[in-house]
Amino acid sequence: MLYVLGEAWWALDAAGPLDEAEAFRPRLSGSAALLAEAFAARGGRCALLSQLGDDPFGHRIAAALADAGVDTSHLCFTPAACTPLVFAGGGELLPCRHPSAELLYAPEQLPPRIFTLQDALAFSSACLVDSPMRHAHLAALTAARDTGAFTCFVPCLRPALWPSAEDMAETVRLFLPRADVVVLDERELPPLFVTNEPRAALWHLLRGHTQLVVLAGAEGVQIFTRERRAYRPGPCPSLETLAAGVLHQLLAAGCSRQALPKLTQTQLNELLSF
Repeated sequence: MLYVLGEAWWALDAAGPLDEAEAFRPRLSGSAALLAEAFAARGGRCALLSQLGDDPFGHRIAAALADAGVDTSHLCFTPAACTPLVFAGGGELLPCRHPSAELLYAPEQLPPRIFTLQDALAFSSACLVDSPMRHAHLAALTAARDTGAFTCFVPCLRPALWPSAEDMAETVRLFLPRADVVVLDERELPPLFVTNEPRAALWHLLRGHTQLVVLAGAEGVQIFTRERRAYRPGPCPSLETLAAGVLHQLLAAGCSRQALPKLTQTQLNELLSF
């Protein structure tokens, strides 16, 4: 079972710049929700751990996720804040989440003793801003590690969601070593490590608990352990879809946290065969 902790919101897309927009097209968004949706689309068992506003947008998101095959039984609803909206158009991103329901999700709202050795926990960076939800992430990571479940961090950097780019980079760097698996776009390396060279970034990435790094680039996907590398050329899917594919392969193979550093070259190649 994959548990995804984090955000779910409605994105309202405009065909052009926001200051000229007259119409918006709504769609389900939020990296956590999209990852859960992509994992369920592969036939995997997946649940979203989050909080939505007790409002029409929140209930619409829950219904959309349930229709996509995501387990929504652990979703919480609150009247204390609204379900967030994000306006997008012309390369701009305008989030409306001050505060928003998911950021009020506190550690005590996590289902008790939810993880098992056969599970995985995935999360992104959008909810790591200073909030109760950041503390919920820390509690979930501790609970997953205590039960042997492996963890996956898919930052999906969105600077517009943060007080500053420096705050974002510092926080993400603190959480990277806590994850067993990390999935990044190569374009995210410069704001995090002041380098665009994957090999140089690996010195920062393969440390702490991290045993497997997946890097999406313009020409293909690379996957690294501390001993091996695999490569798949061609167009890359979104980070959420890429992470869902790798995680589905790992869980379907019954790969444990302890097995990650022992993956063979053949197994690494298979991880990129989805």
